[in-house]
Amino acid sequence: MTSAYPTARPVISATGLFTPADSISNDELVESFNAYVAQHNAQHAAAIEAGEMTALQPSSVEFIEKASGIKARKVLSKASILDTSVMCPRFDERPNEEISVLAEIGVAAARDALARAGRDAKDVDAVLVACSNLQRAYPAIAIEVQDALGIEGFGFDMNVACSSATFGIQTAADFIRAGNARSVLVVSPEICSGHLNWRDRDSHFIFGDVATAVLVEDADFAPASHWDILGTQLKTR
Repeated sequence: MTSAYPTARPVISATGLFTPADSISNDELVESFNAYVAQHNAQHAAAIEAGEMTALQPSSVEFIEKASGIKARKVLSKASILDTSVMCPRFDERPNEEISVLAEIGVAAARDALARAGRDAKDVDAVLVACSNLQRAYPAIAIEVQDALGIEGFGFDMNVACSSATFGIQTAADFIRAGNARSVLVVSPEICSGHLNWRDRDSHFIFGDVATAVLVEDADFAPASHWDILGTQLKTR
């Protein structure tokens, strides 16, 4: 197989970001969580009194900030997360003809990266969606992002838990080094609010929702202002 760009050197041309409009402050989160705790303990008062269950402990803003330093988190579905009868994100079901939620926020971050690089979508050769929580296993979210942006070439999804984005960047750089592409868009949309236990005092404050994008390109093709990739190494354990 002949490489199209045999002397390529990968660099990062631009990055992009999408954050949801809604944010949950620690005060709001604690108010909701403590209301749930009070309801739960009241509902199971007899079992708690008999020693058959352990009473849930309330949280506090001071506890959250000492444990994590987090003061607020961006989320896509605020009302249902704070609703003590739900306490998880809820999204309206979309028809197959409509873009998925994960792809939608990924496209927003990708467009930001392309604009910052002054790059047209037709110049991109590949799309990698690298994230820890995929909305579905197939068809690939990356192909949906590719279609929404009008990118020719190819796309596929990657999942390496919390290191997905770094693996995606190295994979894109390797495509550049191998001469198989000169512009690769790495998109990392994360709806971590859907994988968080909002009823757990010790962890309910950790995650929110976000999407990022990184445009990895051949140095000869990239804009003059870019970041050099000095080296890469992957390791799992």
